[in-house]
Amino acid sequence: MMQHTTVQALGQAHLAELRTQAQRDALARAARQARRASRRRPRHPGSGHPGSGIRSAVTAWARRPGPAPESS
Repeated sequence: MMQHTTVQALGQAHLAELRTQAQRDALARAARQARRASRRRPRHPGSGHPGSGIRSAVTAWARRPGPAPESS
């Protein structure tokens, strides 16, 4: 039969291991959540899609005012 102090020491070691594992899991969960959040927000403000800068430039060019009508 094991001594009371041996059982107590083993129980404390097991609890310490469970705490360490829980902390490691929490850190991994936070890192995963941060990666997902960084994928969701755009890296460059105002660009919702690759090529949207080109699209807006072409739209601005197409909507520019034309030449003034000539008066005769």
